[in-house]
Amino acid sequence: MTTFAAERTREIEEHWIDVNGTATRYLEAGTGPAILLIPGEGSVAEEWYDVIQGLASHYRTIAVDLPGYGYTEPITDASVAAFAAFVWRFARVIGLQRPVLIGHSLGGAVAVQAALEQPSRVPALILVDSAGLGRAVNPIAILQSVTPLGDLIARLVPVLPLGPRLHVAVVALFGACRPWRIHAAWWSSQRRVVSTPVALETSLRSQRATVGIFGQRNPLLRRLRELPMPTLVAWGLQDRQVPFWQGIAARRRLRHGRLALVACASHLLPLEAPEELVRAVREFLADVDGDQAQGEQLS
Repeated sequence: MTTFAAERTREIEEHWIDVNGTATRYLEAGTGPAILLIPGEGSVAEEWYDVIQGLASHYRTIAVDLPGYGYTEPITDASVAAFAAFVWRFARVIGLQRPVLIGHSLGGAVAVQAALEQPSRVPALILVDSAGLGRAVNPIAILQSVTPLGDLIARLVPVLPLGPRLHVAVVALFGACRPWRIHAAWWSSQRRVVSTPVALETSLRSQRATVGIFGQRNPLLRRLRELPMPTLVAWGLQDRQVPFWQGIAARRRLRHGRLALVACASHLLPLEAPEELVRAVREFLADVDGDQAQGEQLS
């Protein structure tokens, strides 16, 4: 039996592709049924680095930088709906017909929106510490969204001598219970990205589109019943950005839902607890494949 540590040695390739005029970067490894990983707000595709290696033995696993985040060029609209439309354009360009969608944080809201728009193209959906599933959010996010604090951060971080390093360190310390477990690929890539103002400005625009004075705007919780596909909700129990009970509430609304709560993990679950997340994803997708095979036999 192949161990998770051995699978982490699998080579991850970086690719660039044009998506309707937008230079787009993504990481890829493995062969088999397609999984498309969507990172969180302001994050790079490397947040999935260990998860890609853990899934690549059975799946073609792809992590894309959203527009304006990571190294993909920005687009004019930084809303969830715009990012969901971009995800489907990207999938078409690289030839993904029916990818499993896995989204983290903002990427979770994007994955839900994409699945609502084209449910027949999503065989399974996985939401990791997802945004958009309730109004509650850390007050710091509200403060950054509704006051000039967000503008100040976006302007100062790239120009201060240690600004990018400090910013990434704060994100890691706030978002993880065990930041020392985060892969070095994320640290270095994330620092390079926030050395320029584009990612921080995009993050601020997106945050202001999704977070207001009363918390998260237009939560998608009520629309979860519309999702026909099997859906896994995974959450870090110590999440300080969006509370884990939003995951419990989401599971109750789903028609075919499953919940995985991870102890000793916070909002950056894919980075600090990739083994636990990969295990939950594999078990879930194995059950989905088994149920589909049984349904085909019965029909």
